[in-house]
Amino acid sequence: MNGFTSFNDSWFQQLHRLVQQLSSCPKHPTTTEHQHHLLHVINKVMSHYAEYYHVKSLAAEQDALSVFVAPWATTLERSLHWIGGWRPTTAFHLVYSEASIHFEAHIIDILRGFRTGDLGDLSPAQFRRVSELQCETVPAYLF
Repeated sequence: MNGFTSFNDSWFQQLHRLVQQLSSCPKHPTTTEHQHHLLHVINKVMSHYAEYYHVKSLAAEQDALSVFVAPWATTLERSLHWIGGWRPTTAFHLVYSEASIHFEAHIIDILRGFRTGDLGDLSPAQFRRVSELQCETVPAYLF
């Protein structure tokens, strides 16, 4: 996740520069040149956000929990997550619920030794690791 954290830092620095560029544009472009420049800066900002979400989705494929927990977030941002209903334990509840649903739905296949490739296939060791991660995560995000 260090890769995304460093990307996030540089992304915010670039966003700051883009916001400065956007702020320097005339609020009401009076010439075609001003209008083209404004549209160019807006397109750069939109592309910048598209890149952020693309890289974030790739990071989530590698380590979804770290993306949800957002270790790069400030205390204020973590507070807003809580206010918005996101708790560090939400991801764990999702894993446990989904694993249970998939396990129950495929119990016959699992007993026959077939792998379903979903959360129903989690081994006891994997569940133990999820539990350990939950124990590590919760205290780190209490403030």
